[in-house]
Amino acid sequence: MNKTQQSAQQRQAQLPQQQPQQFTRRIGKSYYEVVVHFSNTSKENISDKITRLIRNEVTNGVVRS
Repeated sequence: MNKTQQSAQQRQAQLPQQQPQQFTRRIGKSYYEVVVHFSNTSKENISDKITRLIRNEVTNGVVRS
């Protein structure tokens, strides 16, 4: 385990356990219930995850202007 992973695990251990967040959204005539949760065992933080998603979209040509 490298230093970054150890640091992430230490930060994770200090965070309080959170319940999944839930909300309902209406789009047109349909209602969607969304539950947002994050893994307690994840090896990347939210910033790393967003950066990875953006890189994947740019690399795969998904981004539209």
